[in-house]
Amino acid sequence: MSLKRRVLPAALMICLTAPIVALSTLPAQAADDQISGYSADATLTKDGKLQIKETVDLTAGGSTFSRTLTTRVRADAERDRTYDVSDVTATVNGQPAQGLVNEGIDDGRRITVNASGKTTVVYSYTVGNVVAESVEGREVSWPVVQGFSTSVPKATLSVSVPFATWVTCFAGRVGSSMPCTSSQLAESAALEITQNGVPAGGRLTFLTGLSDQATVQPNAVFATRWSLGRAFSVDSSTIGLAVIVLGIGLLGAAALWFLRGRDAAKVGEGAPERPVLDGADGPQFAAPDGIRPGQVGTVVDETADVVDITATLLDLAVRNYLTIVELPRQSQFGKLDWELRRQHQGGPELLSYEKALLDAVFADGDTVIVSELGSSLRPRLNLVREQLYADVVTQGWFASRPDAVRGRWTTAGLVLLGAGVVLTIVLAAVSKFGLVGFAVMLAGLALALAGQAAPARTARGAAVLGRVAGLQRYLTDETSASLPQSHRLEFASRCLPYAAVLGLTEKWAAEIAATDDDDDPDAGIGWYSGPENWHLSDIGESLSNFVTSFGGSLATARRLF
Repeated sequence: MSLKRRVLPAALMICLTAPIVALSTLPAQAADDQISGYSADATLTKDGKLQIKETVDLTAGGSTFSRTLTTRVRADAERDRTYDVSDVTATVNGQPAQGLVNEGIDDGRRITVNASGKTTVVYSYTVGNVVAESVEGREVSWPVVQGFSTSVPKATLSVSVPFATWVTCFAGRVGSSMPCTSSQLAESAALEITQNGVPAGGRLTFLTGLSDQATVQPNAVFATRWSLGRAFSVDSSTIGLAVIVLGIGLLGAAALWFLRGRDAAKVGEGAPERPVLDGADGPQFAAPDGIRPGQVGTVVDETADVVDITATLLDLAVRNYLTIVELPRQSQFGKLDWELRRQHQGGPELLSYEKALLDAVFADGDTVIVSELGSSLRPRLNLVREQLYADVVTQGWFASRPDAVRGRWTTAGLVLLGAGVVLTIVLAAVSKFGLVGFAVMLAGLALALAGQAAPARTARGAAVLGRVAGLQRYLTDETSASLPQSHRLEFASRCLPYAAVLGLTEKWAAEIAATDDDDDPDAGIGWYSGPENWHLSDIGESLSNFVTSFGGSLATARRLF
């Protein structure tokens, strides 16, 4: 016989017998506990407590036996009734129980004793809070038979309640309203109750009334059951208090704005500010109070943002600190790009934020490409904004930096909002006034929003704002047509940065384009030049694209704008 023929049957036999051998070596599963008898005696004391003694005949399937006494049961739609279980003792076969463990668990107490085989366990304990007041008088109740993981075939109870007038009993699983097998009030004021069959995990609860002669006083304790609907109850008390809290918060925010957040003077309509200074060399551009484009934007909206920085760069170009060179497209539909060339370093005539912007743009050299500026500008722009905010304070237009004022108000609002969140959680957890926390949250949000308008201009700042409004009216309604032809290009160029910060770029770019009086290509206008065959009449589209592209570089480089 071949080796294969000899080995194959042996291997097959091993595969068939191995599971059987393995199963035979496993430990036997412990049998379930079984209860064969149950009886209980209970007595209501003068101080309103039940003293209970239970006798349980059982066959323990393991080395320990556990049952659970519930200390919290459902009373009605919103409340639970709580009981106090104390003085727990136990004996096993007439001897003090070994390994007695009385531990608190959620809404109950688990009692464990050492028990094996046929055993008689006797439990003794006291239950408080068993007397309640109802529309029918005082009542005593307690779920006596409870907490067994196995069924009880028959339970008998004898409950001594002085001055008891009636008795009822319910048995079955939790929530069952099935009456007990029998329940009666004996002549000795003892309640005699019998129940044939209590399922595993089931209960037997008795309820008895007391006559007026009973001296025991109600001591039942009820706990409100938490629910989302109750935590955020909508009634006269919760709505009223929430409205009061929200009203106080809104009035507080309004008062802070009225006292600290308003301009020191009212800004009037003002007449159009004609930015023209007539001199020996003809009319020259002259901004009101010598204000610069970046300052205009910051005074108007109290924020140093992208458009203010872009307008400042245009102004520096017009003033000959740099030139903007439009590069030829790489293809017919290629992306537009520009080269910025620094003309000179500038001196004390430059404001600090203007110098900071020039140094930020040309930090890597005197020639830069706009499309490559994003990453290099990232660490430098914050200084430009810092200097611009500091400048408007130095000029006396704001008492404090607008961004710092907004930051303080916003921080206070966010702190109040956070406090409202915590208060909402706490109130919702312990009461029905969760809406009051919401009111605090809304008050915090209102304070944070009010902070966006809180930076207050001084009287001088309000006056400058009025003149800026007049300049805006002039740039909106007027043109350079009234000026001599020889001065229109320079005047329109000087107006352009102010127009850019006030949203009028296209109009004044068109004013510059209108000075192109021939069909020949143009080399440029000093501060802006285009590629080969570029015409000055194209500058409107060129400048619009430049403003968009450079502003995009700023926004990409620094998300703070």
